Amino acid sequence: MTQTFSRKIFKLDEHFERLLYSADKMEMPLDFTLEKLKSDLEKVLEQLDTDFAYIRIVVTRGEGEIGLDPALATKNNVIIIVKELPPNPSWWYDDGVHMIISHTMRNPKNAVDPRIKSGNYLNNVMAMHEAKKAGAFDAIMLNAKGEITEATTSNIWIVKDGEVITPPIKAGLLGGITRKSLIQIAKDNKLNISERNFDEDFLKSADECFLTSTTKLLVPITKIDNCLIGDGKPGKYTLQLLDLYKKANHI
Repeated sequence: MTQTFSRKIFKLDEHFERLLYSADKMEMPLDFTLEKLKSDLEKVLEQLDTDFAYIRIVVTRGEGEIGLDPALATKNNVIIIVKELPPNPSWWYDDGVHMIISHTMRNPKNAVDPRIKSGNYLNNVMAMHEAKKAGAFDAIMLNAKGEITEATTSNIWIVKDGEVITPPIKAGLLGGITRKSLIQIAKDNKLNISERNFDEDFLKSADECFLTSTTKLLVPITKIDNCLIGDGKPGKYTLQLLDLYKKANHI
């Protein structure tokens, strides 16, 4: 999943690289190239005719006899979904969003590798359902050790005593394109940043908290369950990182 900014496809190379990784781990050879995908995307986007578009690319193994054997289908089907993407609401940055800690555990790494970007989203769907029942924006998921992993479709970050912290990939999360980019931007700007595990209590004791994703960019989190984060307002590091991210990516 990606989007366009001013009609330019955002970080398509990185998203295609992750698609290749996921397909390889699923033993699903791809029979198309990045150049072919880009050409098809541009044709579809031309029909939509908008500066800012949401893009979802779905690849299947193809048609074949019903069964679990992957060899039953050999020719990929590629589905491209695009729609106009409205700007992020201003209240996200004025007030921040409310999240919950989900009771639905993140898939363990030795069951379904969370680094694989696939359609196997059932536990994410159940976690999001929990969030919506609670009137929250989204849900944060723990691994079997009680460590923070990620939200249902985004990565989680905190700021504690001037240190920017995000869980490591080994916690059991999908390495987001925005996450990777922001880590490098923070390092380039000499910010104190680390990837390390932390639990729910440490999360709720943070001075700031925010999420990242390709379409949402950075979104301040100001409440988790019934606990205010910091002073309950979007923090200065969060807004600084958002500004640095936009500048670095010409958004």
